[in-house]
Amino acid sequence: MASERRQRGFTLVEMVVGMVVLAIALVLMATLLFPLAERSALGVQRAKGAQLGQAVLAELAGRRLDQATPLGGGPVPGLTCCDDSPAVCAAAAADPSDPGSWELLDRFHDFDDNADALLGGERYDGFEVTIQITCQAPAALGSDWRGGSKLAQVTILTPGGESLAFSQVRGNF
Repeated sequence: MASERRQRGFTLVEMVVGMVVLAIALVLMATLLFPLAERSALGVQRAKGAQLGQAVLAELAGRRLDQATPLGGGPVPGLTCCDDSPAVCAAAAADPSDPGSWELLDRFHDFDDNADALLGGERYDGFEVTIQITCQAPAALGSDWRGGSKLAQVTILTPGGESLAFSQVRGNF
């Protein structure tokens, strides 16, 4: 009868050893898997940040280059820049607090807010956008841009703290 009891179950020592081995295995798996999940999230944030940067550049490309830009496009005799006339950047819009109503590219100079304030909606929660618009001399970019050009520099800050930089040049050509 004593031999039957030994064959029916595990001893307390065997159970404790088994639990210790299981705990060590779980700790090792957790230290390997959690960093992978975090890196995966950073990749998703980077891809979403790149998508946001392209969307912001497309939004800026749809704005008038200058006060003198004719509706429908066309050459501008000389660009007016924020450095030349601060009133250009402070130009009134239908709603000064709504970037969707801003007509001029220069109006976005010094924009620093969350992405949803710029594009509307709630697709880019936690992403920050900074925009700088600067005038370039006619030959500053290696070729003569008649009347000069404007450089739009967009910086996207992801929720993970990564900074992504984008730029766009517009001018008379």
